[in-house]
Amino acid sequence: MKVLIAPMAAMAPTNGPFSRTAALCQALRDAGHEVALCAAVDVNYRPLDGVYNYEAPLPAPLGLPKALGLLFIKMVQQLGLQEKADVKSFEQVLFFTGALKAGFFRKDVNCLRKAIAAYQPDLVYAEFRPAALVAARLEKVKRVTGYSYPVQPNYAASPEFAGDVKQVLKADGLPPVNSVLDIFDWADLKIVPSSYELEPIKDNRVVFTGPFSKPILTAAAPQQRNKIIAYFGTGTISAKKVVKTLTEAFGETETEVYIATSQVKPCHDQNIFVASRFDFAELMPQALVYLNHGGQNSVMTGLIYGVPQIIFPGNIFERQYNAASIEQLKAGLVDELGSASEIPINTTKSIPELTPFFRRGMSSERLYH
Repeated sequence: MKVLIAPMAAMAPTNGPFSRTAALCQALRDAGHEVALCAAVDVNYRPLDGVYNYEAPLPAPLGLPKALGLLFIKMVQQLGLQEKADVKSFEQVLFFTGALKAGFFRKDVNCLRKAIAAYQPDLVYAEFRPAALVAARLEKVKRVTGYSYPVQPNYAASPEFAGDVKQVLKADGLPPVNSVLDIFDWADLKIVPSSYELEPIKDNRVVFTGPFSKPILTAAAPQQRNKIIAYFGTGTISAKKVVKTLTEAFGETETEVYIATSQVKPCHDQNIFVASRFDFAELMPQALVYLNHGGQNSVMTGLIYGVPQIIFPGNIFERQYNAASIEQLKAGLVDELGSASEIPINTTKSIPELTPFFRRGMSSERLYH
């Protein structure tokens, strides 16, 4: 089988879509299938050995020219404005990235159609990229999409941002939509890299797979848990605040703290370790708690390894949903302020007392079967 994978693109760092794309590529190739990409070469992209990448456009924030878009992102990061953002739907995310502007959306669909015509895939996999589902429908190719509970339009949608896309669909003779998120319903199959317990979607086209990157689990006795792992992605809390607060809370203690971020320079100060990435397969079995932003990949990592989580979702709809689900499953806690843009030191210092409350993390057997 030939599969064309089309991940969403963004000028800002967002690890989830391309990390899932890379994992899916490897799994498909290991199973004997042919794979190609149609991915924009953005800050998250990396070449994959033996996988051809067809040209794709890169959106700029709010549809700004590329140079201004890069400047806008740097300004937002430097001023910490991303911490104050109130993101209410995935449709709003796509609008802010510039992916819903008429000119860009048309260009994206056309590039995808060219890739489909050249590669002749049996199916197109859209990693949260509506334009890929539009192109595949126009080319009459089977359609599969990544999906999640909070992407459902009946959960959170912003139809006020759909006007340009509606014009493109009308010009191509496609059915009208109320929200851009309605396009996900054009898929023949929806893949949720999570579990039903976390995202109880009732749709016979949905398949729950668990994380694409399956953690390395051993039957060995649990190691001593004396480490704190922190990863906050982009947008909720600045990396400088994370490093400062956790250093103040745990510096010069016996607890080792590992902070994964590419937004500050790597450093090692006694028991505080900062780097762009760590081997979570090695660290998670020794983790006392996992502090994170509530991204789908992050919460699933914590669940798979049975590590209690404290989640700081900020004002971002998807992360708030995931955080609430984790708390409901008694696998973690949401920070008491909910939308805090900083980590209260009194919360971090109480981690050793909090962890027995939610040691009952979901087992890997429940997530994968």
